[in-house]
Amino acid sequence: MSEKDMQNKINEYLKEVKSKLPEWLKEKKEDKEILAELEEHIWSKAEELSETDQPTIESVKIAISHMGAPDTIAKEYKRRGTPKVYITEEMWPLYLKVIAVVFGVIVGIVFITQIIEFIFGNFNSILNAISGLQIGLLAAFIVITIVFVVLSMEGYFPEDFKSEKSREKVKQQQRIIMKKGTPVSDLKEKPLKPFIKPAGEIIGGSFAIVMGFLLLLQPFPIITILIDSDFLLYLKFAGVFILVEGILDLSRGLIGNRQAYKHQIVHGITIAVKFASISVVILMMLRPEIFPIIIFENPTKSLTNIGIASQYYNLFRLIAGVIIAVVALSTIENFNNIFKLEKYKN
Repeated sequence: MSEKDMQNKINEYLKEVKSKLPEWLKEKKEDKEILAELEEHIWSKAEELSETDQPTIESVKIAISHMGAPDTIAKEYKRRGTPKVYITEEMWPLYLKVIAVVFGVIVGIVFITQIIEFIFGNFNSILNAISGLQIGLLAAFIVITIVFVVLSMEGYFPEDFKSEKSREKVKQQQRIIMKKGTPVSDLKEKPLKPFIKPAGEIIGGSFAIVMGFLLLLQPFPIITILIDSDFLLYLKFAGVFILVEGILDLSRGLIGNRQAYKHQIVHGITIAVKFASISVVILMMLRPEIFPIIIFENPTKSLTNIGIASQYYNLFRLIAGVIIAVVALSTIENFNNIFKLEKYKN
């Protein structure tokens, strides 16, 4: 048979191999190099197996069989990455980050929905909200996990999701740094910047601690005597949460730009404190009649608590709802910081 027939046979095999290769190889256009190298091996092997020292259709077929099945060849490229359960270590940080962001969004949506329910006077929907939240989180966890298991089985790395322009920029930076004598193993995609401003954390944390103590001690008897005792109790609980969060912020400032794992622990505790503090706002939301409005009366020259007029109860609940939404959504930043700190731990 002619060389054209042999080439067609090889092309059929290469086409099948290409169809089995993982997508990340094709996206990076590395499949062409692999297929070219494989073709070269086939011709070389066919020549070696031929009795005439020239490739024949039979020697080409045998050479192709020696290369292995397309599935087997593709599987070697899908083994990229370090195994960790069913998701590779390389994909694990991105997996956790996606989980955290999606969970944060779901929690935020449920909170906002619940706030709207409260505003319109539906106070019996809390059990449905909790049930919906559990189902939403479970469904998101299952879907995200399946996606990342598949990506890991295909040999994807996080950098494979970056654009060609972005990857080329990183390579250019690496070439420049290598010329200066920096080992390749020490290269980063970009220089790591300080992850916090210690002075800002210390000042902010100290202010929160002072505010927390003021709410706890309530050292203004002239005013507190006018306020409902239940509302004062809610303020004390709020003071505890503000005090704890202030201590956490202060501790991060004192740790500074080192020991990233400690910052991750502090962020985790802060998330728990923020969600716990929402309960105080919900309690206040349910009892707008105890919220104090203190005015100074000129005739008697004394302070008086007139409270909120009933027609403004819904406005009060709306404001409280906005506060809950802001607190809940602010935890997304804490989740994000936890995963950003991963690269500082190496």
